Amino acid sequence: MIEAKRVSLAIEHSTVVNQMTFSFSEPGMYGIIGPNGAGKTSLLRLMSGAEQPTSGSILLEGKPIGAYPRKMLARTMAVLQQGGLPPVGFSVRDTVAMGRFAYQGWFGDEPDDPTPLIDSALERMGLAELQHRSLDRLSGGERQRAALAQIMVQNPQIMLLDEPTTYLDIGYQLQLLETVLEWQRERGMIVVAVLHDLNLASLYCDRLIVMKEGALYASGNPRDVITKELVRDVYNAEAEVIYSEEGGPPQIVLHREGYWAKKHSSSDQVPFMQPIGR
Repeated sequence: MIEAKRVSLAIEHSTVVNQMTFSFSEPGMYGIIGPNGAGKTSLLRLMSGAEQPTSGSILLEGKPIGAYPRKMLARTMAVLQQGGLPPVGFSVRDTVAMGRFAYQGWFGDEPDDPTPLIDSALERMGLAELQHRSLDRLSGGERQRAALAQIMVQNPQIMLLDEPTTYLDIGYQLQLLETVLEWQRERGMIVVAVLHDLNLASLYCDRLIVMKEGALYASGNPRDVITKELVRDVYNAEAEVIYSEEGGPPQIVLHREGYWAKKHSSSDQVPFMQPIGR
Protein backbone atom coordinates (compact mmCIF):
# COMPACT_ATOMS: atom_id res chain seq x y z
CA MET A 1 0.00 0.00 0.00
CA ILE A 2 1.22 3.48 -0.86
CA GLU A 3 -0.50 6.51 0.62
CA ALA A 4 -0.19 10.30 0.33
CA LYS A 5 -1.33 12.46 3.23
CA ARG A 6 -1.76 16.14 2.39
CA VAL A 7 1.53 16.03 0.52
CA SER A 8 2.92 19.21 -1.04
CA LEU A 9 6.09 20.08 -2.91
CA ALA A 10 7.44 23.57 -3.54
CA ILE A 11 10.29 24.24 -5.98
CA GLU A 12 11.85 27.70 -5.98
CA HIS A 13 8.91 29.16 -4.06
CA SER A 14 6.43 27.69 -6.56
CA THR A 15 4.02 24.99 -5.35
CA VAL A 16 4.01 22.15 -7.88
CA VAL A 17 2.10 19.61 -5.77
CA ASN A 18 -0.54 21.02 -3.47
CA GLN A 19 -2.12 19.13 -0.54
CA MET A 20 -2.62 15.81 -2.36
CA THR A 21 -4.30 13.02 -0.40
CA PHE A 22 -4.97 9.56 -1.86
CA SER A 23 -4.05 5.91 -1.42
CA PHE A 24 -3.48 2.85 -3.59
CA SER A 25 -4.16 -0.10 -1.34
CA GLU A 26 -5.37 -2.84 -3.69
CA PRO A 27 -3.60 -4.47 -6.64
CA GLY A 28 -4.56 -2.71 -9.84
CA MET A 29 -3.59 -0.34 -12.62
CA TYR A 30 -3.87 3.31 -11.62
CA GLY A 31 -3.42 6.33 -13.86
CA ILE A 32 -2.37 9.90 -13.15
CA ILE A 33 -3.56 12.30 -15.85
CA GLY A 34 -3.64 16.05 -16.34
CA PRO A 35 -2.23 18.76 -18.62
CA ASN A 36 1.42 19.70 -18.98
CA GLY A 37 2.71 21.37 -15.83
CA ALA A 38 -0.01 19.89 -13.63
CA GLY A 39 2.55 18.26 -11.30
CA LYS A 40 2.21 14.63 -12.41
CA THR A 41 5.91 13.83 -12.66
CA SER A 42 6.63 15.71 -9.43
CA LEU A 43 3.99 13.63 -7.66
CA LEU A 44 5.51 10.41 -9.01
CA ARG A 45 8.94 11.52 -7.77
CA LEU A 46 7.47 12.09 -4.32
CA MET A 47 5.93 8.62 -4.40
CA SER A 48 9.26 7.05 -5.38
CA GLY A 49 11.20 8.84 -2.66
CA ALA A 50 13.31 10.76 -5.20
CA GLU A 51 11.89 14.03 -3.82
CA GLN A 52 11.12 14.89 -0.21
CA PRO A 53 7.82 16.70 0.38
CA THR A 54 7.73 20.27 1.60
CA SER A 55 4.84 19.23 3.82
CA GLY A 56 2.72 16.15 4.37
CA SER A 57 3.98 12.61 3.88
CA ILE A 58 4.20 9.63 1.54
CA LEU A 59 3.78 6.30 3.34
CA LEU A 60 4.72 2.84 2.09
CA GLU A 61 3.05 0.12 4.13
CA GLY A 62 2.42 2.75 6.82
CA LYS A 63 6.07 3.83 7.05
CA PRO A 64 7.55 7.08 5.63
CA ILE A 65 9.11 6.23 2.31
CA GLY A 66 12.28 8.14 3.18
CA ALA A 67 12.92 5.72 6.06
CA TYR A 68 13.56 2.74 3.75
CA PRO A 69 17.17 1.83 2.86
CA ARG A 70 17.82 2.06 -0.86
CA LYS A 71 18.06 -1.65 -1.58
CA MET A 72 15.04 -2.51 0.55
CA LEU A 73 12.97 0.10 -1.27
CA ALA A 74 14.19 -1.21 -4.65
CA ARG A 75 12.94 -4.70 -3.78
CA THR A 76 9.46 -3.26 -3.24
CA MET A 77 9.20 -0.47 -5.79
CA ALA A 78 10.49 -0.02 -9.34
CA VAL A 79 10.41 3.25 -11.26
CA LEU A 80 10.43 3.92 -15.01
CA GLN A 81 11.71 7.48 -15.37
CA GLN A 82 10.45 9.84 -18.03
CA GLY A 83 12.60 9.52 -21.14
CA GLY A 84 13.74 5.94 -20.48
CA LEU A 85 17.36 4.84 -20.86
CA PRO A 86 20.18 6.95 -22.35
CA PRO A 87 21.86 5.57 -25.51
CA VAL A 88 24.95 4.15 -23.76
CA GLY A 89 27.13 1.25 -24.93
CA PHE A 90 25.81 -1.54 -22.70
CA SER A 91 24.06 -4.44 -24.39
CA VAL A 92 20.31 -4.83 -24.02
CA ARG A 93 20.74 -7.99 -21.97
CA ASP A 94 23.31 -6.42 -19.62
CA THR A 95 21.07 -3.39 -19.20
CA VAL A 96 18.05 -5.51 -18.32
CA ALA A 97 20.15 -7.58 -15.90
CA MET A 98 21.01 -4.37 -14.00
CA GLY A 99 17.48 -4.51 -12.65
CA ARG A 100 18.70 -7.27 -10.29
CA PHE A 101 20.99 -4.88 -8.38
CA ALA A 102 18.79 -4.86 -5.27
CA TYR A 103 19.16 -8.65 -4.91
CA GLN A 104 22.89 -8.92 -5.47
CA GLY A 105 25.67 -9.29 -2.93
CA TRP A 106 28.97 -7.44 -2.82
CA PHE A 107 30.34 -9.44 -5.77
CA GLY A 108 27.20 -9.26 -7.90
CA ASP A 109 26.08 -12.77 -7.02
CA GLU A 110 22.54 -13.93 -6.16
CA PRO A 111 21.22 -16.96 -4.23
CA ASP A 112 19.09 -17.96 -7.23
CA ASP A 113 19.92 -17.82 -10.93
CA PRO A 114 18.11 -14.78 -12.46
CA THR A 115 18.55 -16.03 -16.04
CA PRO A 116 14.94 -17.31 -16.49
CA LEU A 117 13.55 -13.99 -15.21
CA ILE A 118 15.78 -12.00 -17.57
CA ASP A 119 14.90 -14.25 -20.53
CA SER A 120 11.19 -13.87 -19.78
CA ALA A 121 11.39 -10.06 -19.60
CA LEU A 122 13.31 -9.88 -22.90
CA GLU A 123 10.77 -12.15 -24.57
CA ARG A 124 7.76 -10.25 -23.24
CA MET A 125 9.11 -6.92 -24.43
CA GLY A 126 10.02 -8.27 -27.87
CA LEU A 127 13.75 -7.81 -27.28
CA ALA A 128 15.05 -11.38 -27.42
CA GLU A 129 16.51 -10.92 -30.91
CA LEU A 130 18.09 -7.60 -29.89
CA GLN A 131 19.53 -8.72 -26.55
CA HIS A 132 23.18 -8.54 -27.67
CA ARG A 133 22.83 -5.19 -29.42
CA SER A 134 24.14 -2.10 -27.60
CA LEU A 135 21.67 0.53 -26.46
CA ASP A 136 23.26 3.19 -28.65
CA ARG A 137 22.17 1.16 -31.69
CA LEU A 138 18.50 1.06 -30.65
CA SER A 139 15.65 3.40 -31.49
CA GLY A 140 14.03 5.45 -28.75
CA GLY A 141 11.09 3.04 -28.67
CA GLU A 142 13.37 0.00 -28.33
CA ARG A 143 15.25 1.67 -25.46
CA GLN A 144 11.92 2.38 -23.79
CA ARG A 145 11.01 -1.30 -23.98
CA ALA A 146 14.44 -2.21 -22.58
CA ALA A 147 13.83 0.18 -19.68
CA LEU A 148 10.56 -1.55 -18.88
CA ALA A 149 12.19 -4.99 -19.12
CA GLN A 150 14.82 -3.80 -16.64
CA ILE A 151 12.24 -2.92 -14.00
CA MET A 152 10.33 -6.12 -14.72
CA VAL A 153 13.34 -8.17 -13.58
CA GLN A 154 13.44 -6.05 -10.43
CA ASN A 155 10.33 -8.05 -9.49
CA PRO A 156 8.64 -5.26 -7.51
CA GLN A 157 5.33 -5.11 -5.67
CA ILE A 158 4.75 -1.52 -6.82
CA MET A 159 5.65 -0.12 -10.23
CA LEU A 160 5.72 3.61 -11.01
CA LEU A 161 5.73 4.50 -14.71
CA ASP A 162 6.30 8.05 -15.94
CA GLU A 163 4.88 8.32 -19.46
CA PRO A 164 5.76 4.72 -20.40
CA THR A 165 4.46 5.04 -23.98
CA THR A 166 6.90 7.83 -24.92
CA TYR A 167 8.63 7.16 -28.30
CA LEU A 168 6.23 4.31 -29.12
CA ASP A 169 3.85 4.12 -32.06
CA ILE A 170 0.24 3.13 -31.46
CA GLY A 171 0.87 -0.58 -31.93
CA TYR A 172 3.72 -0.68 -29.44
CA GLN A 173 1.81 1.54 -27.01
CA LEU A 174 -0.95 -1.05 -26.89
CA GLN A 175 1.53 -3.95 -26.72
CA LEU A 176 3.44 -2.34 -23.85
CA LEU A 177 0.35 -1.55 -21.80
CA GLU A 178 -1.13 -4.99 -22.47
CA THR A 179 2.13 -6.52 -21.21
CA VAL A 180 2.11 -4.32 -18.11
CA LEU A 181 -1.54 -5.14 -17.41
CA GLU A 182 -0.97 -8.88 -17.88
CA TRP A 183 2.07 -8.79 -15.60
CA GLN A 184 0.23 -6.69 -12.99
CA ARG A 185 -2.56 -9.26 -12.83
CA GLU A 186 -0.17 -12.20 -12.67
CA ARG A 187 1.87 -10.65 -9.86
CA GLY A 188 -0.96 -8.89 -8.01
CA MET A 189 0.98 -5.64 -8.18
CA ILE A 190 0.11 -1.98 -7.82
CA VAL A 191 1.00 -0.11 -11.03
CA VAL A 192 0.79 3.67 -11.12
CA ALA A 193 1.33 5.31 -14.52
CA VAL A 194 1.49 8.93 -15.62
CA LEU A 195 -0.26 8.98 -18.99
CA HIS A 196 -0.97 11.77 -21.48
CA ASP A 197 -3.34 9.86 -23.76
CA LEU A 198 -6.76 9.92 -22.13
CA ASN A 199 -8.04 7.07 -24.26
CA LEU A 200 -5.17 4.78 -23.24
CA ALA A 201 -5.67 5.80 -19.61
CA SER A 202 -9.35 4.97 -19.90
CA LEU A 203 -8.69 1.62 -21.59
CA TYR A 204 -6.10 0.31 -19.17
CA CYS A 205 -6.59 1.93 -15.77
CA ASP A 206 -8.92 0.74 -13.04
CA ARG A 207 -8.86 4.16 -11.39
CA LEU A 208 -7.71 7.62 -12.45
CA ILE A 209 -6.36 10.59 -10.53
CA VAL A 210 -6.74 13.89 -12.35
CA MET A 211 -4.39 16.76 -11.49
CA LYS A 212 -4.78 20.43 -12.33
CA GLU A 213 -2.33 23.11 -11.22
CA GLY A 214 -0.71 20.77 -8.72
CA ALA A 215 -3.93 19.79 -6.95
CA LEU A 216 -6.32 16.86 -7.04
CA TYR A 217 -9.13 17.73 -9.45
CA ALA A 218 -10.98 14.40 -9.61
CA SER A 219 -10.54 10.70 -8.97
CA GLY A 220 -12.50 7.54 -9.69
CA ASN A 221 -13.04 4.92 -12.37
CA PRO A 222 -12.70 6.06 -16.02
CA ARG A 223 -16.45 6.05 -16.72
CA ASP A 224 -17.01 8.53 -13.90
CA VAL A 225 -13.92 10.65 -14.51
CA ILE A 226 -13.67 11.00 -18.30
CA THR A 227 -16.40 13.50 -19.23
CA LYS A 228 -16.68 16.30 -21.74
CA GLU A 229 -16.83 18.75 -18.82
CA LEU A 230 -13.52 17.46 -17.46
CA VAL A 231 -11.84 17.73 -20.87
CA ARG A 232 -13.08 21.31 -21.13
CA ASP A 233 -12.17 22.36 -17.59
CA VAL A 234 -8.81 20.60 -17.30
CA TYR A 235 -7.49 20.61 -20.86
CA ASN A 236 -9.31 23.63 -22.29
CA ALA A 237 -10.56 21.49 -25.17
CA GLU A 238 -13.94 20.43 -26.50
CA ALA A 239 -14.70 16.74 -26.95
CA GLU A 240 -17.41 14.15 -27.25
CA VAL A 241 -17.21 11.14 -24.95
CA ILE A 242 -18.27 7.84 -26.47
CA TYR A 243 -19.48 4.95 -24.32
CA SER A 244 -19.70 1.41 -25.67
CA GLU A 245 -22.98 -0.47 -25.37
CA GLU A 246 -21.15 -3.24 -23.49
CA GLY A 247 -20.27 -0.88 -20.64
CA GLY A 248 -16.61 -0.64 -21.59
CA PRO A 249 -14.31 2.30 -20.93
CA PRO A 250 -15.16 5.65 -22.51
CA GLN A 251 -13.21 7.08 -25.44
CA ILE A 252 -13.06 10.70 -26.53
CA VAL A 253 -13.22 12.44 -29.90
CA LEU A 254 -11.90 15.99 -29.93
CA HIS A 255 -13.64 18.90 -31.67
CA ARG A 256 -11.75 21.49 -33.65
CA GLU A 257 -12.35 24.63 -31.68
CA GLY A 258 -10.51 27.82 -30.79
CA TYR A 259 -7.37 28.31 -32.86
CA TRP A 260 -8.23 25.66 -35.43
CA ALA A 261 -11.74 27.03 -35.86
CA LYS A 262 -10.21 30.12 -37.48
CA LYS A 263 -8.86 27.99 -40.30
CA HIS A 264 -11.34 25.11 -40.49
CA SER A 265 -15.03 24.49 -40.10
CA SER A 266 -15.96 24.05 -36.42
CA SER A 267 -18.18 21.13 -37.42
CA ASP A 268 -15.13 19.00 -38.20
CA GLN A 269 -13.93 16.50 -35.64
CA VAL A 270 -10.49 15.04 -35.12
CA PRO A 271 -10.25 11.58 -33.55
CA PHE A 272 -7.99 11.58 -30.49
CA MET A 273 -7.73 7.83 -31.01
CA GLN A 274 -10.15 5.57 -32.78
CA PRO A 275 -12.52 4.03 -30.16
CA ILE A 276 -11.53 0.44 -29.51
CA GLY A 277 -12.57 -2.20 -27.02
CA ARG A 278 -10.44 -3.38 -24.11
